[in-house]
Amino acid sequence: MLNVDFLTKSWRYRIKNASLHKEFIAKAIGISKTLNPHIIDATAGLGRDSFILASLGYQVTLIERSLIVFEALKNALQIAAEDQQFRETVSRMHLIHGDALDYLQTTTADIIYLDPMFPTKIKSAAVKKEILQLQHLLGEDKDAVALLKLSLSCATIRVVVKRPRLSDPLGQLSPSFSYEGKSNRFDIYLIHPK
Repeated sequence: MLNVDFLTKSWRYRIKNASLHKEFIAKAIGISKTLNPHIIDATAGLGRDSFILASLGYQVTLIERSLIVFEALKNALQIAAEDQQFRETVSRMHLIHGDALDYLQTTTADIIYLDPMFPTKIKSAAVKKEILQLQHLLGEDKDAVALLKLSLSCATIRVVVKRPRLSDPLGQLSPSFSYEGKSNRFDIYLIHPK
């Protein structure tokens, strides 16, 4: 059974100490929360990146197509909403069950965030138990490139794609620039006005 828990001691510490300057995901989003950008997390998964963004003041729409993952995340957010530390954060998160390829056909957003399932490296010690569970449940995102191409036509400011640090860009589509961390990288695709 997939368990998503935002009330752990380590997660509380992470959120309490999160800031726009410390979190790579916030740097990748690249827009002040005071401008109130419309952000869609088109591959919600365990919801952690969106939770960080919401804790920093951003409004985030999360889309998850797997019913099992959606229900686990929905339950975790309902529990977190009852916690005083996280009530306001959860109020900025809007979770939708559906396929982002369908959802994005009918909407636009300032920023679209993609975190497609990475292929697992057998020798990787950094892969956590719940990520392995998620990969077992969902498999590889075979339509990730199609989702990126659609996102590039729907976003009005930028598309942000999370990748393993040493991997090629998704679909070999070169980003405008990247932010690189220890194990992951955020590829940023700027949308130029038409």
